[in-house]
Amino acid sequence: MKKPKAAPRKAPQEKATPPRTMPFEIDPRKVEESLQKFTDQVVVWAKKGRYTKVRFKFRGKQLLPDIPLAAVAAVEGLTFYWTGLLRALVFNLAGRTVLDVELVNDSEKHLTRGKEALLSGDLDEALVQFRKARDMDVENPTVHLNLGIAFKLKGDHLSARAALEKARSLDKDGPAGVEAERLLGTLKGPAAPAAPPPPPPAGAPA
Repeated sequence: MKKPKAAPRKAPQEKATPPRTMPFEIDPRKVEESLQKFTDQVVVWAKKGRYTKVRFKFRGKQLLPDIPLAAVAAVEGLTFYWTGLLRALVFNLAGRTVLDVELVNDSEKHLTRGKEALLSGDLDEALVQFRKARDMDVENPTVHLNLGIAFKLKGDHLSARAALEKARSLDKDGPAGVEAERLLGTLKGPAAPAAPPPPPPAGAPA
């Protein structure tokens, strides 16, 4: 009697970082002040490097094309591109207005490019793209999982172990974490040393 074939292993589902949404209130009487206050906040997020685009919405509807975060933060972008569009929009919306502003993470684009390079056998390009994705979204376990796979194929088991352990810690019970745990078991070399036990409490017998 033939044994039934094992079901194919399912690829871990992507866990993209959702956009960060924050309200942006504009007083038509203080447009310049409102825009400058918002720009200052965008500059803070731009320096963190996690988000790459800004998206403006009003009552759930996107109002403008996605704008690169660098253009919003730059002085020339502020005065020439997005502020002009946004100022015109504010005057078309009568009265005090609250817009939803989404800071969009573009790391999935680099993750996809890295996978394509990996499938074509270009490990160096795959690592370049996965590192870019990691720099944009350091908390995405799928990024670290793919980094670990690329390092493993490259023969760098030390870096592979570090990336896979990071993926496992970020998604312990999820598909990326489970796959990272499986791959860790296939790596050569010693695992990272365990943390030493805590010292005994004062007065405890030795």
